[in-house]
Amino acid sequence: MRSSLRNRLLITFLILVVVVGAGTLFAIERTLADDLVKSLDTRLTKQGSAVAGWLTVAGHPDRLAPRLAAVTGTRITIIGADGLVQGDSLEPSTVGRPIGDASEVARARRGEIGRAIRQLRLDEPPQYLVAVPADFSRVIRLAVPLGDVLETRARMRNRLLVGSAFGLLGCLLLSWIFIRAVTRPLQSMTRTAEKLAQGDYDVLPPADAGGELGVLARAMMHMAGEVKSRIGELTEQRDLMSTVIGGLVEGVVVVDRTGTVALVNDAAKPLVGEGELPSPLRPLIQRALAGEQADAELELLGREVRASARPLGEPGAIIVLYDVTRMRALEAVRREFLSNAAHELRTPVTSISGYAETLLGGGVDAETSKEFLTTIHRNANRIASLVSDLLVLDTLGGRPSIVGDRNPITLSQVVRDAARTTKGVYPAAQIDVEVPAELAVLGTRDGLDHVVQNLIDNAVKYGASTPVTVRAERAGSHITFSISDRGPGIPKGYEERIFERFYRIDAGRSRAVGGSGLGLAIVKSQVEAMGGRVWVEQNHPGARFVIELDAA
Repeated sequence: MRSSLRNRLLITFLILVVVVGAGTLFAIERTLADDLVKSLDTRLTKQGSAVAGWLTVAGHPDRLAPRLAAVTGTRITIIGADGLVQGDSLEPSTVGRPIGDASEVARARRGEIGRAIRQLRLDEPPQYLVAVPADFSRVIRLAVPLGDVLETRARMRNRLLVGSAFGLLGCLLLSWIFIRAVTRPLQSMTRTAEKLAQGDYDVLPPADAGGELGVLARAMMHMAGEVKSRIGELTEQRDLMSTVIGGLVEGVVVVDRTGTVALVNDAAKPLVGEGELPSPLRPLIQRALAGEQADAELELLGREVRASARPLGEPGAIIVLYDVTRMRALEAVRREFLSNAAHELRTPVTSISGYAETLLGGGVDAETSKEFLTTIHRNANRIASLVSDLLVLDTLGGRPSIVGDRNPITLSQVVRDAARTTKGVYPAAQIDVEVPAELAVLGTRDGLDHVVQNLIDNAVKYGASTPVTVRAERAGSHITFSISDRGPGIPKGYEERIFERFYRIDAGRSRAVGGSGLGLAIVKSQVEAMGGRVWVEQNHPGARFVIELDAA
């Protein structure tokens, strides 16, 4: 274990040397190889231009090619404007034959320098070819074997490898000596620290290496003396605090005189979160720091909590938190259900009763009677819709498989149908659809229609006449699409509660726009029944509802 640091440093240094050396060796080898090829190319280009000049003042290219090849040390081929070989220094028998498919010759005909590497014959090594344009649309092609360049490159590579191997061995030896000298005092301090950690404070000082390591060794010994003098007191206080706080199932928060959190037990962390305490607790803390006792029922991070704050004198104050969420859950559900159901049913029932009583009284003309019956029918449909929503929730909650088998569904068609329906009810609504036509999800058409229609309608109704944006994209094996508005948004801490049955943040406004508090609960149930998930995010301003389903 004590040699692990030394080994890690040595291995790390070795890896760095190998990586840097290999990269440098590769770069040098590539550069030199490129220089060799570039030098060869420059020589052939100049020789080709010289041959083109000779060809201008001399005739008989079939006899000129061998003589110039002997001077340049290359194979020279002269190609006429018709693509036939006029002269070849190595194979005179090819004179009068077509040159065939040669990219370097085609490029030279366009007035450029053509280059290629390939075999001209099966029984010879690869050739480096350079083709230069000449007068009368002729082309001069020079060819030399690449064997000399490859052999030179191989010798150069072998020498570089041998030099690098010797350099690596030297670096390894020097690094071992250096690392051993650096880690020896660290190993001594490690042994001293291990004894301090085991409670043995009467230890010999570690080896003083001088410099920063010496300062560290002296600081370690000073720390040992301070720890030894205070460890007894701290141990006693810690044991007492752990026994008291650890035995409580209630959340306990202790703050000092400045209101800074000094202690939070495990039971309190889910209620107060991380960082600063929730703002509803601050009035209780201020009263406790002023010497008063304060009690209140608060909502913290979506939980119902009974808080009791008591002063502690000079240390500060203590707040005890009792989570009563489960106690209030059934009562709240019952109360909210009765209240919301009564509110939702009272208006249509009153309307139906009033108009029906008027019709029973007689004396109503046919046109007015039709209007009254239309109103009665509309309110009856409203009651039926509420009952239908409750039945859908009951069906999805009890038997999710009732939604049926999932099938591939084109998402853009569902979104555009929902947007068209919403615009029929709210002609002034601004709905921007950014859904690629190729995206398809696994689900049911009825369930997806219900989900998308509900979220778009909500965004338009609660978005305060602001634009609504629908986007979709593929993320791996899932399709994620979102509906965003720029309305008042969802307050922090309510992101989960809005999907509960009948829960509404602003009940008055929800009823004013026709909400029953069941829409988002149905959305969540439908999405989960199709194997997906739904959540809400802040849009700044507004809210963004996000749905994730399996891609088809």
